[in-house]
Amino acid sequence: MISKQELAEGIRFAGRRVAAAAERKKDWDYQLGHQWTSGDAYRHIAAVAGAAPRLYPLLGAGVLDAVTGAAAAQNNAAAIAALKEKSREEVIQAILDGQEASAKFVEGLDEADLATVVKLGGYEMEKAELVAQIWIHHPIAHAYEASARWPIT
Repeated sequence: MISKQELAEGIRFAGRRVAAAAERKKDWDYQLGHQWTSGDAYRHIAAVAGAAPRLYPLLGAGVLDAVTGAAAAQNNAAAIAALKEKSREEVIQAILDGQEASAKFVEGLDEADLATVVKLGGYEMEKAELVAQIWIHHPIAHAYEASARWPIT
C-alpha cells in the first residue's frame, strides 16, 4: 500500500505535472474523442483537485456506490461549465491549489484508516490506493488525454 507521505508527495507531483502540461498545450479548444475539449479536461481536473476533504469521508460509506455514470457525467459537466470563464492561468492555479489542499488533507489522515479496504464500483482496495487513483492517476490520465497525444500533427 502507498504510504501517507508517498500519497501526499504524489498528489503534489501530479498537480505540478498537470500544470506543466496545461501550460504547454497550445490549443485548449482541441476536440477530444468525446464531448470534452482539452480545456474542458483541465477544467475537470481543477474542479476535482481540492475535493479530497469532501470525498474521502464518503469512501466505504456506501454513498458513492449510488452515483450513476449519468449522474457523474452531469456533475462533471456542471463543474466544467462553472470554470468556462476562468482564464488558463486561473485554471492552472486552481489545479495547483487544489492538489496542494488535497495533499495537506491526506497528511492529516490516520494511517490505519488509509489502510482500510473498501469497495467502490469495480475497486476493492485500501482507501490510500483509491485516493491515489483519484488524485494521482486520474489527473495525470486526463492531462495526457488533453495533450492530444501521438501522433502529433
